[in-house]
Amino acid sequence: MNNLRSHRPGGRPRVPLTALFAISTLFLTGCQDGAGTSNTANIQHTETTEHNQTKRFQGNTSGPLTNTADSFSKRSPANQTLETPKTLVWSAPLTREDGSSLAIGQIAEYRIYYRLKYKDRFSVIPITDTSNTKYPLTGLPPGAYEFSITTVDAEGLESRRSESVEINLI
Repeated sequence: MNNLRSHRPGGRPRVPLTALFAISTLFLTGCQDGAGTSNTANIQHTETTEHNQTKRFQGNTSGPLTNTADSFSKRSPANQTLETPKTLVWSAPLTREDGSSLAIGQIAEYRIYYRLKYKDRFSVIPITDTSNTKYPLTGLPPGAYEFSITTVDAEGLESRRSESVEINLI
């Protein structure tokens, strides 16, 4: 015992630094949070979980929880990205080609002209609901398309085609 302590000139014992470190380490390891686990364990668990998630998102499927986490991520709406279909959107014209006004009630339909870029002929999609100025591009086979729109008035006169828009549907 005399080796661990030495006395100061005033008679008080001096404790070596290594003994203080060992006592403080024991005290810190004994500290627990309200759940009865040590803070050190929580931090290590969090780091391990974050590490496994990082590996999973990078495409690595190794690790003890990967299969459970991967099957969960496939079912979890938070991890899924929903693809929104591409949509053509246009504004109803306010004037005719000659510059005279065109009321919304005078529009009979819109016509969407489309084709695959490597084809010569256009196909037509008539839109008779003139309050609808958007069209989702669903049901078309994948490819590079060209779209343009015309307006047909109540008398059957059709406008020139709008400028073409090129859209890749993959």
